[in-house]
Order: sequence, then structure tokens, then C-alpha cells
Amino acid sequence: MLGAMVAQPPPRAGGGQARSGRDFAATAGPALLAVVNDTAGAAAAIDAGADLLDLPEAGPDLIGAVQARFPGVLVCGAAPPADVLRDEATARATGARLICAGLDAARASQLPAARLLVSVPPPLVRPTAQAGWAALVDLVDLDRAAARAAAERRPGEPPRVRAADGDEAEYGPAGRDETDQQAGIVAMAALGSWLGAAVVRTRHPVPVRRALDMAASIRGLRPPARTVRGLA
Repeated sequence: MLGAMVAQPPPRAGGGQARSGRDFAATAGPALLAVVNDTAGAAAAIDAGADLLDLPEAGPDLIGAVQARFPGVLVCGAAPPADVLRDEATARATGARLICAGLDAARASQLPAARLLVSVPPPLVRPTAQAGWAALVDLVDLDRAAARAAAERRPGEPPRVRAADGDEAEYGPAGRDETDQQAGIVAMAALGSWLGAAVVRTRHPVPVRRALDMAASIRGLRPPARTVRGLA
């Protein structure tokens, strides 16, 4: 799904073409969407194995600078010239791809599935993918929600995180310290990969890249780095 989304970019308003990134059809497992703040952070994320970049607070100049430096990488942002947007009207006007907050928003957009990423909690990844949508697991939102839940829950209660559809579920990286939080993030990344997510969004590209690669290897989607033939 994401491969088709990138391999056949929609036309830009005015007759141009949307920027196309690498062909994710050949990617083993989900693409890693790294949240960064500047060009240096973008370079570090790419070195860590990020496939896409998200600059949620950046203006047009910074987005354009990152696009120019990494021409083969799609950039998410709050406004044009970002390749992937969260505002439906702007995405329609510019021909950009769109991140939808849940299945209802994706259906209501009436845009082709190839132009959409649907942000869903892990329990909804598999049915979303089976329905033909590209599912996005947002570990940044899960991490933020889990931190709030950890602060609010009583001693002895299981961690509960509110999903994108408003329901509560007992999942998510809800440890009380940074080590536990990162372990939870890694676990959720591996789970998202296993369930069939197309994209995983995170502020921790190094451990999440390892988790995605591990899950892809277990699923048989990623060839081993080295093979040895045994002698009979």
C-alpha cells in the first residue's frame, strides 16, 4: 500500500508532480517516520535508518531545506511544501498525501487510499491493513498518552491508554522512568510491525529501527546480513 502511495505520486495543483520518495514496495516491514526539529536532526535520523521525516513545528523554509538536502525522502509537516500533511483541505489543494486521525476520518476524506496514511492504535492495525488502508502507528502519541495515564492511575492499576477512537485499552509504553518508557516504545514498534503497520512514527529512530528490523527478520521479510553454508 505505501509502495503504491509513493511509487505513483498524485499531481500537484497547477499541473506539477508531487515529490516522490523511495519505493517502499521493496521495504521489509514498516517505514520509519522520524520526528525531528531541524536539518541536523533530520541527518541523524536518516543515518539511524529513518525512511520518512516529520517536522511538525517547521515553517516552509525549513521544510524546503530538508527536502532539498534529502531529495529521496518524503517530508511530513504542518503546511506546504511538505509532501505529507494532516490538513485535508490543504492536501487536496496541493496534491500532497494526507495523514488521517482514524478510520472514520479516512473514509470521510473520500481521497484515494493510495494518498492516505491512517493513524490507528495497535489493536486496529490489522483490520485497517486488511481493509486496504496504510496503517500508521504513532508512538509519539502513545508515549504522550501513556505518560499522562501513568501520572493519573492509582498504585497497582494496569496502564490504560486512550486510543485514537476514544476507547481505552490496557496497552502502551507506560513505565514510570525513561528506561521503562523506551522499552515500551520498542515493544510497541515491534508489535506494530508484526500486525502489519505501513509506517511507525517515533522520536527514537535508533531503537525503533532495531525493533522494526528484528520483527521483519522474525517474519521472514528481511534477509539475513550474512549466511553460512554448513558442510555435511
